[in-house]
Amino acid sequence: MRRWYAVDWLVAGYATFVAGLAVVCAIPQAPLLVAAHATLVAGMWWLPPRGASWESPRPGDSRGRARLRVIARFLRYTYPALLLTPFFEEVTLTVNAVAPEQPYWFEPYLIAADRALFGGTPAAMLSQGGNVVLDEIMHGFYLSYYFLITAGIVRAWRGPVRGRPTPGAGFHTAFAGMMLGFILSFVCYPFLPARGPWEHAALVGGLRPFEGWVFTPAIEMIIAGAAVSGGCLPSAHVSGTWALTFGLFPHHRRAARWWAVMALGLSVACVYTRYHHVLDVVAGVTVAAIAAFAASRLRRAS
Repeated sequence: MRRWYAVDWLVAGYATFVAGLAVVCAIPQAPLLVAAHATLVAGMWWLPPRGASWESPRPGDSRGRARLRVIARFLRYTYPALLLTPFFEEVTLTVNAVAPEQPYWFEPYLIAADRALFGGTPAAMLSQGGNVVLDEIMHGFYLSYYFLITAGIVRAWRGPVRGRPTPGAGFHTAFAGMMLGFILSFVCYPFLPARGPWEHAALVGGLRPFEGWVFTPAIEMIIAGAAVSGGCLPSAHVSGTWALTFGLFPHHRRAARWWAVMALGLSVACVYTRYHHVLDVVAGVTVAAIAAFAASRLRRAS
């Protein structure tokens, strides 16, 4: 543990939090969550340390072995990103754990805020005024989340110039900030459970269906198989993407500008596609700023 980085403690702390929440709130799947998260932390204990001799190429390595060493090293440093999907999916089990007698109790406040600020539901107002081309563009921005996270991690790892030592300058700060952005959002869900407009017939019932050729059906297929009711405020898509974007700025300014443009499109798309309320996006950007600042402070203190 003395060789753990801030991101390791973050993952272990969140895993412990979820297991403890499951036990305290006595959710039926508590034994499964406790076992899974204990196994995760135990596995982290046995991971090879960063910076050890196994990372360095050796004279006797074949080309395949050298390539395998590079891949293993990258995965060793970035493994927490692989946990984001299972962490998000298990929100289904915990989102109403704190107040099971009032499922999704916070969503009326989000609906009321939308109406007070905009005179209606922006998710309905925006999408109803769109067309097939705009549908496709907005769903493309929504799908860009997967590219932004994956390519952003690789960009931070390699740095602006290929061939320089990895991880690149600022990688640990950017990566820790991204993970903290996601995890802070996940922590909020059991305490502020709310669903997006797309799950409310009263809000979006009777609206025109979305159309498109590639991105629209792709997102609809993903949502059909992996959507989580209640993972709404803050938007984890927004918090994670913006936190990574903020983390890229100090050392990868040119790339960060492009990431910011795409992240802005993603933020609008979250509302247009009816998956989020406006405050979900605002909260996501706020969480991202907090996460990026905290990660930079942690890095300076380490």
